Amino acid sequence: MKLKQLLIVTLSVFSIAYANAQSQIIKLDSENGSFKNFPVLPDNEVFSIEGEVDISIKLVEVTIKEENSGNDPVVYSWNRSLHNNSGNFEVLVTQPLEAGETYDFTVTTFKSLDTESKKRIIGNILTRSQHLLRSEITVDGKDIEVDNAKDLIKGLNEIVHQGIVLQRSRNGIEFKELSGLVENEINKLDNFKVKKILRKKKGIEKDSISTAMLNEKIDYLLELILTEVKPFVSSELVEQYRRYDISSVKTKKARFTLPINGGLYAWNLNSNINNVNLSSTGLTPGVGITIPFKRSFNVKGKSITSLGISLGVLTSKIEDADGDRYGAPTIKLPVYAALGVNVFKVIRVNAGTLMVSNLSNSTNKLKFIPTFGVALELDAWIGVRK
Repeated sequence: MKLKQLLIVTLSVFSIAYANAQSQIIKLDSENGSFKNFPVLPDNEVFSIEGEVDISIKLVEVTIKEENSGNDPVVYSWNRSLHNNSGNFEVLVTQPLEAGETYDFTVTTFKSLDTESKKRIIGNILTRSQHLLRSEITVDGKDIEVDNAKDLIKGLNEIVHQGIVLQRSRNGIEFKELSGLVENEINKLDNFKVKKILRKKKGIEKDSISTAMLNEKIDYLLELILTEVKPFVSSELVEQYRRYDISSVKTKKARFTLPINGGLYAWNLNSNINNVNLSSTGLTPGVGITIPFKRSFNVKGKSITSLGISLGVLTSKIEDADGDRYGAPTIKLPVYAALGVNVFKVIRVNAGTLMVSNLSNSTNKLKFIPTFGVALELDAWIGVRK
């Protein structure tokens, strides 16, 4: 019967918790570049950003940056699935925002690119790369010289990044930088000697051969660059269509809260009657407070977990098989201390010990017996801001 009671209470608590833990929905007003229903955003909890988009939009990217901080922006995205023909998007923000802070949001929509557009992107990158290579690599009649190999590599990477700054791959393919293969080939050029090849050639012929050799080397470098850029461009590429900047959005100011909880605690009390060991097990309601180690952890999904120590009392004495009642001295009720986690924001799962003594025998020493509890936990505001 007690097991059935615990099961019913546990299911009820989890049902309440799940309903309470559903993320809040923030509506994007694309016409005015603002959030419709939340001038002040929720803090320390997961929430969703929703908005209307044309069916041609394949990707939506949301960038969140905290003002006046050196933290990198956090980026979330919505990728339209194959059979999704709806006119709405939803982005789940899984990293809770800090209370009392100000954030800048950028919502960017992307449309698919056709084959001709992809060709133009590659052509632009190769043309600009060729101009840079020809300006930095020269032949002085004896050697091929590279003005500054490191600066050249940096410049080539900048050209590629600038060429694809407005594009994203729906397949998750990214271009970070040119590989060491390109850098090695440029370093080889810097050590390439041409005077042996040109030793017995005439002046005009030397110039022609030198130019042809330089062109061949540059063409090879361009082929390497194309090989490294092509996987990104050839993927399911989308290009920026519209961008909405929503600046200086505040979160709720922090309040000093104290988590309080109430639930059922299971215990097992052993006793010895006429040299026979007997066990008494029960479920007793308990109430307490929690001292959290950390207010929230960044986890994926709709639940936020907080580890902490719970301290409290059971609401009635516990009784062994001999009928003796147990509780803590002075207050005459069992006292518990437990380590636990908070899940779905309103459930506390604890495991710890009960501190009791036999109230029927004043000389009896304190006992520490294990306990396990499931409780409903809420933050009580005590009216003092952090």
